[in-house]
Amino acid sequence: MSDEWIEEYDDDAYEEYDDYALSDADILQIQEEYRKKRLIESLIGPVISTAFHVILIIILAIFITDKYKEEVPEITVVMEEVEEIKIEEPPPIEEPEPVVEETQDVTNPVLTTVAIENVDSNDAALEDTNDEAPSTEDDSTVEAVSDVTVSPSAFASPNVFGGRSAAGRASAVSKFGGSQVGQDSLLKALWWLAKVQNPDGSWGSTRQESFTGLALLTFLAYGETQLSKKFGKTVKKAMEWLAKSPPRPKDVYAHAIKTYALAEAYAMTGVYMLEDAMNTNIRFVIDGMQKGGSYHYGYNLDENEKQDLSVAGWNYQALKAAYGAGCEEPGLNDAIYRGIDWLKARAVESDTGNGFPYNGAKGPVKKGKHTMRAVGVLCLQLFGEGADKGMADEIAKIAEDDLANLTWANAPKESLYGWYYATQAMFQHGGNEWKNWNRKFQKELTSNQHKEGYWVYPSDFHGNMDDLTGKIYATTLASLMLTVYYRYLPSSKGAKGGFTPNNAKKKKPEMEEEGLDLIE
Repeated sequence: MSDEWIEEYDDDAYEEYDDYALSDADILQIQEEYRKKRLIESLIGPVISTAFHVILIIILAIFITDKYKEEVPEITVVMEEVEEIKIEEPPPIEEPEPVVEETQDVTNPVLTTVAIENVDSNDAALEDTNDEAPSTEDDSTVEAVSDVTVSPSAFASPNVFGGRSAAGRASAVSKFGGSQVGQDSLLKALWWLAKVQNPDGSWGSTRQESFTGLALLTFLAYGETQLSKKFGKTVKKAMEWLAKSPPRPKDVYAHAIKTYALAEAYAMTGVYMLEDAMNTNIRFVIDGMQKGGSYHYGYNLDENEKQDLSVAGWNYQALKAAYGAGCEEPGLNDAIYRGIDWLKARAVESDTGNGFPYNGAKGPVKKGKHTMRAVGVLCLQLFGEGADKGMADEIAKIAEDDLANLTWANAPKESLYGWYYATQAMFQHGGNEWKNWNRKFQKELTSNQHKEGYWVYPSDFHGNMDDLTGKIYATTLASLMLTVYYRYLPSSKGAKGGFTPNNAKKKKPEMEEEGLDLIE
């Protein structure tokens, strides 16, 4: 193709383009639209990406929030009519008794072995004793702090049992020379006795009236009744068992001790059923006394056969306790008078020069011994005849000879039995004789008590019993010795006037409601 043709062709092309030529304004508009389009295209990606991530974040936030959001339970309100409850006014709170003499927590003790070591030496421990002997004017202040209910009677003065309250015990122990060591030993013994009580309320395996009576007397001497917090259940079971057990006049020892315990329990509690049991059993004691005023085995009334001071001693104590409880059985006063006469005669009657012989029957008289002189002296003191001149020599023998033999290691035969009576006799007598006896007997007892709380009889003693029953016997006698400071306050003042018959009619004692259903 020639160049001319090319040129011609080009010219035509330009001519055609010229016919469709755009103006400058059109070009600018096209360019502007193009730029907008590019701008939109460049922004759409980031916007979509941003929106996507925002939505994703919102979805994740909602998911996480819902996952940990606690479910709010639906609350339903129900209207219900409620009966009005009447609130009773609470009973007044009693002030607790001050327990001065106890150093261990016994609010809720466990009846298991009391593992308390024996005191190695009591010489230093007994230094807290008061050397003041019991006053013969019986001016003790313990009457004012007594909280033990006592049956009214001519014999039982307002403060006969006044020392048996917690405050009374503390006052009497301090006044009459007791020691903290001795009272701690006593409390250990009480816990041991409570532990070995039979399920039916008795103690021992043979002659249970004897040992149950002695055990009950021990708790009563400490001021415990069926309403007590520490030993109330123990005492209640014992009183029930004794009250329900039939009389056993053939076993004169057991019957006398049982009657003694029932009378003292009634005097301290005022439970009517105990009064009935006391009256039933004291009848045998009154009727079983010999005409001359003594006793023999089986309540044998034949005086020519035998008159037994040992048997008589427990029966005299039963008569005294029944009288103190206000017993009105016919013949009680007369029996006491006859007993006093017989005891006074025995104080000086002996072909050996020893008063209070064991056998007071006609014919050969056995030589008096330490146990019998202590029995005779104490019984006359309990009957208000402590100032009788016939007892002077016997009291001197107790204060000298018997005191010298007051040793656990070389104890005489039937020693603890005699010491039980002699400790009370010396306390009632008072003076330096009591001061010396008091310090020594406490040391002997506290030094020879087993760590579990019981005592083993220190020498041979009459009666066949198993090991446990023997421990019960020894423990009750030793414990009663340690209650001497408040068991019976000194009665020497009453001795000046002698025994006064109890002829006045007495009202039945007031009783607390808790005691009404003691025995069914």
